[in-house]
Amino acid sequence: MEKKDFKEVSIEELITYSKQKESPKITIIESITDEEFKYVDLISKRLFIEPIIVKNTNMIAFISDSSIVRKIAKDLNKKSQTMYYDFCKMPSGSITIYALTGYTKGWTIVRDNGYQVESFDENGEKCNAWLDTNINEVDTTYLNSLGFSEFTCTVQIGRKKCSNIEILEHSRLNYLNDGIYNDVRNCYYPAKNSNKDIAEYNKLEKLFKKWGFKSI
Repeated sequence: MEKKDFKEVSIEELITYSKQKESPKITIIESITDEEFKYVDLISKRLFIEPIIVKNTNMIAFISDSSIVRKIAKDLNKKSQTMYYDFCKMPSGSITIYALTGYTKGWTIVRDNGYQVESFDENGEKCNAWLDTNINEVDTTYLNSLGFSEFTCTVQIGRKKCSNIEILEHSRLNYLNDGIYNDVRNCYYPAKNSNKDIAEYNKLEKLFKKWGFKSI
């Protein structure tokens, strides 16, 4: 499969980037075949996430969306590894003023648990790390320049932008719960007929009607 339209980043830059305190999570899927990449690309387009080719390897990386990526890896019977610095801070003053102006007098650290590595085997079960993160750190100017955010990058960086985040979040959750893909709506729906699933189905249909969308 032709991959020339995809970003390519070295494993060293990806790992170094994941060690920065305010970077979103990086998840890497172990080596995959060209045929398997077609599946990765298909799911990525449906869920508006973007694969990154790991230079000089057959591995695929994603920034943020770690639970979705681990589901993709499990479906392919592949190992995956998520890496991130568990850190969170908030404006020390009014959050409303910061949201409106981007200004704050200072920051309050809410959480600082250090660098985290979570590895999963072919069955999606936790395992020992299979990708070594003890590397000589490199410059991350390229990844930093892309402006990734832990909360918004998955909707903004894809080859196609999603016009309704609320519907997309429902689709992603249904995918994680082994939902059924509706190619007319370009959306995952619940797979079962329990009262909860029927309510979810009706919720999605109401959202499509509310926003006047035929699909996402």
